[in-house]
Amino acid sequence: MARPTGCKPIKWDITELRRLYLDEKMSGAKIGNLLGLKPQSVNSALRRFNIPRRSDTESHSKELHYRWNGGKFLSTSGYYRIYKPDHHRADKRGYVYEHIAIWEEANGRKLRKDEMVHHLNGIKIDNRPLNLLALRKEEHRRWIPALQKHISQLEAEIKRCSQSVMRLEC
Repeated sequence: MARPTGCKPIKWDITELRRLYLDEKMSGAKIGNLLGLKPQSVNSALRRFNIPRRSDTESHSKELHYRWNGGKFLSTSGYYRIYKPDHHRADKRGYVYEHIAIWEEANGRKLRKDEMVHHLNGIKIDNRPLNLLALRKEEHRRWIPALQKHISQLEAEIKRCSQSVMRLEC
């Protein structure tokens, strides 16, 4: 295929390309970002210089996947999950809830099966150790309605105060 007009040929350092792709295990997209090139250009060069390509399975696994971000993602339930395949609570893909791992590390013990970690401020992604509290599941079930009642009372108080302020400003 002819090169589009106005495009300069790329002078490839084949040794560097091999090192980045094979030794550093960088993806075509990451090499492209590093060199200021499109991933397609990198992949074409890998083929042209007969650099052995990874299989689709290899290139899409964990840290070799182009969207890999260190093994941390936000789950659909709103909690961060982290890649810790050796953790006792890891799922079959090797992920564990970050707040559980952080609580266990901060408290120097594993969470018991009848315990769960609660975010004190209610923000599911705030995994600071001081914001995490381990409770037995039955305690948690009793505690949540009390917290919800308190939150409702505070919201009502805020509404009353806001209305008072509005009357004073008018």
